[in-house]
Amino acid sequence: MTTVQIEMPDEIASEFYRRAPHPERRVELVAHIFREYFAAHNAAESELDLLNQHADELNGEAEDVLGYQVLP
Repeated sequence: MTTVQIEMPDEIASEFYRRAPHPERRVELVAHIFREYFAAHNAAESELDLLNQHADELNGEAEDVLGYQVLP
């Protein structure tokens, strides 16, 4: 296991120590928070990667919208 030192706002630190008063519980809580965050935010996928994955669908929607456009 690696030791990490972080700074956080006082109000978050107070709540953190209230919810996890024992050091081993703090480690579990921080690990859980990071796992949840990493699962929800895949670092491997950039915004460009996501756009490229859905390019055909997005282009189809754009063409559909343009079909309703009335040019003078």
